[in-house]
Amino acid sequence: MERIGKGKGVAALLNGRAKKVTPKVVRALQKALPEATVLVSRDLEQARRQARLIVEEHPYLVLCGGGDGTIAQLLNLLREQGLRVFPTVGPLKLGTGNAWANSVGAGDFCKLVGQLPRLPRQLPTQTFNLLDVEGTLCHFAGLGWDGKVLNDYLRNLDKRSSQLFGSRLAMRFHKGLGGYLYAISRMSIPDEWRRLWTEGTPRLTLENAGQEAFTLDAHGNLVPWGGLAGLDPKLLYEGPVSVAASGTVAEFGFRLRVFPFARAKPGFVNVRVYAGSIGDALRTLPRLWMGRYPLEGMHDFFVKSARMRFSRPMPFEIGGDGAGERDLLELSVAPETVEVVDWPTARDMARS
Repeated sequence: MERIGKGKGVAALLNGRAKKVTPKVVRALQKALPEATVLVSRDLEQARRQARLIVEEHPYLVLCGGGDGTIAQLLNLLREQGLRVFPTVGPLKLGTGNAWANSVGAGDFCKLVGQLPRLPRQLPTQTFNLLDVEGTLCHFAGLGWDGKVLNDYLRNLDKRSSQLFGSRLAMRFHKGLGGYLYAISRMSIPDEWRRLWTEGTPRLTLENAGQEAFTLDAHGNLVPWGGLAGLDPKLLYEGPVSVAASGTVAEFGFRLRVFPFARAKPGFVNVRVYAGSIGDALRTLPRLWMGRYPLEGMHDFFVKSARMRFSRPMPFEIGGDGAGERDLLELSVAPETVEVVDWPTARDMARS
């Protein structure tokens, strides 16, 4: 069995702004794969130049570390360079939420990096669809609480970075899970209560903008969507909303299984609507976190294309990055797919 060995034909793109992407991590990767092209980007223009280099080198494997936004950015930059068939992507667990890395069993980086040379060159993969959100590729996007938390997290980091004293220490404390918990408790929940009190519960109109659509029955089985009696079959949902999101991977990050049925219908994207209140979510948090089904207030649809209209602007996130507010969003399944390394199977093959 031919193995990765010294890494010829492998490229790695790491996000130099990610807390876990340290000089020690870069050196460890270079030592494990001395013939690989290891790149560290610290801004968008640098990442764009490095994506151009990756396209020129035609690697069979691109390792990617720095979080879900880093992977989404890589795919968009490769598409910008004219690629429509992507190289195999190997997510490394070096980000904050690590949704995609967790979904394919990347495991701890320090353990994985030493195993890389022994892994088979013909790596086992899982095929993932991608979302196209108005021209941007991603693996999940959403409006509502998820967007609120991400926007607040970034806003809090901006505040900490501008402190006159102790900004570096504050930035370290407020990055990662601790920073998200701080943003949720001190910013997101109080702001959401105030907005509900002054503006009322937001409402969503979700329309199927493609052809056929599917939903789930009480047992989690796919069934064709026909609409309710007397309603337009293109109308998937109309009512109160707390979160409206779509994804092609199971997680949002931190093992939060927001899309347990993300890959139930190949060639389609899963759109989820949650209409529960903050109290409902807190009361059922363990089941919500683990992706248990059915869950009161949760609605699942599988579409080729959809349009979301909100009664008021909602916080928006795309690929794990906060992106302001929107009251209208159109999304579809992208024509591109991506092969992502199945790390547990690859490790089993290396031991055989």
